[in-house]
Amino acid sequence: MMLEPGEVMRGYRVPTSAFLYVTSGSAQMYMDGVESRMERFHVLHVGKGLSLDIVAAEQLEYFMVLYKATLPLPSRFELVSLMERENPFQLRYSLSPKFPISWLEKLEHMYQTWQAPSPLDKFKVKTLFYQLLYELLEQLHEKGVDVIPPDLVSQAVYYMEEHYQEPVTLEALADMLECTSRQLLRLFKNQMDTSPIEYLIQLRVNKAKELLIYTDRTLKEISESVGYADSYYFSRIFKKQEGVSPKSFKESYDREWRRNNPFPVSKYSIVAGGLRRYSSNGYENHYHYKKEGDSQMYKKTRAWMTTMVVICFTLLLSACSTGGSTATPTATNGVTPLPAASSSPSAAANKEADAPRVIKHAMGETTIKGTPSRIVILTNEGTEALLAVGVKPVGAVMSWIGEPWYDHIKNDMQNVTVVGDELQPNLELIASLKPDLIIGNKVRQEKIYDQLKQIAPTVFAADLVGDWKVNFKLYSEVVNKKDEGEKAMAAFDKRVAEVKAKLGSKAATKVSLARFSATQVRIYQKQTFAGVLLGQLGFARPESQDKDSFIEVMKKENIAKMDGDVLFYFVSEAKGKTDAANVVKEWMNDPLFKNLNVVKANKVVQVDEGIWNSAGGYKAANLLLDELIKYFDVK
Repeated sequence: MMLEPGEVMRGYRVPTSAFLYVTSGSAQMYMDGVESRMERFHVLHVGKGLSLDIVAAEQLEYFMVLYKATLPLPSRFELVSLMERENPFQLRYSLSPKFPISWLEKLEHMYQTWQAPSPLDKFKVKTLFYQLLYELLEQLHEKGVDVIPPDLVSQAVYYMEEHYQEPVTLEALADMLECTSRQLLRLFKNQMDTSPIEYLIQLRVNKAKELLIYTDRTLKEISESVGYADSYYFSRIFKKQEGVSPKSFKESYDREWRRNNPFPVSKYSIVAGGLRRYSSNGYENHYHYKKEGDSQMYKKTRAWMTTMVVICFTLLLSACSTGGSTATPTATNGVTPLPAASSSPSAAANKEADAPRVIKHAMGETTIKGTPSRIVILTNEGTEALLAVGVKPVGAVMSWIGEPWYDHIKNDMQNVTVVGDELQPNLELIASLKPDLIIGNKVRQEKIYDQLKQIAPTVFAADLVGDWKVNFKLYSEVVNKKDEGEKAMAAFDKRVAEVKAKLGSKAATKVSLARFSATQVRIYQKQTFAGVLLGQLGFARPESQDKDSFIEVMKKENIAKMDGDVLFYFVSEAKGKTDAANVVKEWMNDPLFKNLNVVKANKVVQVDEGIWNSAGGYKAANLLLDELIKYFDVK
């Protein structure tokens, strides 16, 4: 539900027991005339029949979960008696969840699943609801602790321990916790003596050690189960943390175990270990000793909580939009329900005009209704394509260079939410944006396609090759901007044709392309972003690069392949690092490099990697064309 500042919802008679969870803003609430203040990340529980008034102090967003709890029949007399004396489903209380992000994620998931529930979906919603109840009861069960103020570090730790198998970045964590990455990093280091990402790496390695010791999974299976798609990269991380490779670690443990355990069954405890109530994390393990904050909970006796735990009740969830007129709150000044994930103002306006369209793409077919307006894009070249046809996404993966966007698009991307990077999109953050369309790429995100399409209709391009025009055409059709896309492409092709006509004999210049990074030196061939444009302009290429391929990784003995009439090179370097710059210096001081004709002619030119390589889209292509026009002095 949503309320604008100053809007009032009056006299809503709650039809069942209910939880309200504020996700944004604040409000004054009156429960049967008793005033209570509700802030962001507050949970309020009310019983059936209560009269609820809400006055929004600022824009208010909240979830309402209506549920019915009954005793199964037949029930023991003492349970019926206990239920009559201490009915927990009629009590009023409010508190701040210990892990508010976890509550938000589960409610988002429940809401999306409930839109068109099948019997299995209803069961899934019920399961998620039980998880919420468990977290609530666990918090209330702690003696001497009524309210525990949310803590950024403990929330981050809790999130990582629940989602270590998924892509997690510092920026995504900070966005979810509504703080800056610098603030989260500082707090985390002060309290945990490490960074969030270092903590995540160690957490994943510890999980991997358990799998290595107690299972026979392959290295690939283990690496994927702890959040690393690349088993080679996982092995490097593991060795850096533990000093040995995963294989050596397993072999070493097996030898030690066999030496001390002559019987296979002695590997396991004789009796089961106790329930791990708290995280094994040293900081998190002591939160229950903190006695901070004022209790807002309605005080009666602790028996009511016991009642909730011991009664095997049946939950019949009811949506706010069902069950008669009493189930839908109304507002005196136009309260509007929170739009469903596929709804938006512009989509609703075009619903009749735009018939459903079936889009064929790399993962099959997807039906898209109307013109999407809340779009999440998962590639850099896709971001540029949307901007080119006048579409601003609600969420996008961060640029490979920039904080978080390339300089040439940052003005157009203000207020766009960062949803991770191309290799690690943040699924929870994407879901929270309630997109009506997700656009990705099979090369980058094939493994999470099934998860993405559960959030919103999802379309994938097949490849990330140099000819970005193929994907551009798909993107413009998907967002129902085919005409705009064709006009933009016609304008670009016209520029290319004009420049090609004016180049004349300059097109015979053999253009060499190279990239330096801390780990590799490459030459770039014709099927690269810059290579495709050079080909369209008719430029000659050195023999080693005049191939319909992508790249060749260089060794110093093959430096001669970098020669040409002009050498454009770019450097891949993280901000604040100098490793790649050192590689450039080392190679350019090599006698073989100094002997190149292009070096002797002083035609070695450093260019911007974002424009020449990594951005890979419409805007970058125009900027690259500008730079070629300037360098070759095209009038």
